[in-house]
Amino acid sequence: MLSAASKSAYIRISLCLFLFYFSWSTSWSFLAIWLGDSIGFTSTQIGYTLSINALFALAIKPIFGFIMDKLGLKKPLLIAVAIASIFAAPFFIYIYQYLLTTHRVLGMLAGGMYLGTAYLAGVLVFETYADRYSRAFGFEFGRVRMWGSLGWAVASIFAGQLFNINPHINFMITSCGAIAVLAMLTTLRTQGEGIDWQAVNASRKEVVNRKDVRMLFHHASFWVLMLFYGGIIWMMQSAEQQFPRYFVTFFADHQTGNAVLGYMGFVQSACEFVLMFSVPFLINRIGARNGLLVAGFVIGLRLVLSALATHPWMIIVIKPLYGLEMALLLVSIFKFLAEHFDKRLTGTIYMVLGCFNYLGITAINPIAGHYYDTYGFAATYLVMGCIAWLITLAGIKFLGKQTHRTTEIFGGHDRVSSLPESK
Repeated sequence: MLSAASKSAYIRISLCLFLFYFSWSTSWSFLAIWLGDSIGFTSTQIGYTLSINALFALAIKPIFGFIMDKLGLKKPLLIAVAIASIFAAPFFIYIYQYLLTTHRVLGMLAGGMYLGTAYLAGVLVFETYADRYSRAFGFEFGRVRMWGSLGWAVASIFAGQLFNINPHINFMITSCGAIAVLAMLTTLRTQGEGIDWQAVNASRKEVVNRKDVRMLFHHASFWVLMLFYGGIIWMMQSAEQQFPRYFVTFFADHQTGNAVLGYMGFVQSACEFVLMFSVPFLINRIGARNGLLVAGFVIGLRLVLSALATHPWMIIVIKPLYGLEMALLLVSIFKFLAEHFDKRLTGTIYMVLGCFNYLGITAINPIAGHYYDTYGFAATYLVMGCIAWLITLAGIKFLGKQTHRTTEIFGGHDRVSSLPESK
């Protein structure tokens, strides 16, 4: 049973995630379509643009992760991300669109710098902080993150219709939403009684340092986790980023497709909202490792079924599986890290995993874009789905079924930590 302080903390952090995802959903959901329809990019050019966004996020995320672990429950980094998000409308309308149409490379670089900071890396800052805040006040991260899914769902109800009227409206909503996020952040309580500091940081006397981070890369089990988690994310996100362009091809005109895409996004995010509440029960029962493996299987299944779809209703029925994937991945990965690695390094490890994910996405997006242009979306998704299944099969063998005690050296002190056993 949560105390009054914990209930208040739960409501406030949940509202932060709701508003953050609400604001960015209105713009981010239609980025690939905007690049294609408003800027005139091909799938290959969109792939390069998305890769540059990921490349900047790749550079920023480890810095953000290290700062997050240093700050504990302090909020300066979240406030910085929220302030950056406020400038979404002027950036898209007056800078990004102009540069992409007149100085393409410069525009891609500017977009990578802004979007990589304000959203791609920023979303991991909010999720990592929400996980830490949840542990501090004694509630499940999944039941906080589900409100982010609800924010995305609510925005999806009208985002497609507004995009058909004028994409600039979507960008302005993102900026206004970011102002609300900033206001909500000021209400989060980070000091006083009722905070479990041991859960926030396993040892406040020993600060996170570079040696702690370097030691992670000495363990084969950490590399196994990176390769497995990164591999399935590569397939999932590379396919997802241009999926809206595939979806609208099932309709007679793009405007109808854009509107239905918004409604479908609502259904998908609503499913994710419900699953974020219920999936923690499942993961507590089957374990975080098995949760990750199930996520890999579902990712492959959705991509293969999407490739085989021949009518709009088929793709509409299949797409909500993305909500199940997100719920399984987010709940499982944080539980996996908390179970097997030094809790002081959770933020850093999650950011390192995020960097590795974007490294793969940076490489895959242009290749996927070329295959979309050459062989079509369906054939490319079929290959991606099969690759996700192969990675999942490898994960069954190598991700590790048990844990064992391993002595690590952190900051010049011996520390015993539980790590997944590599088979």
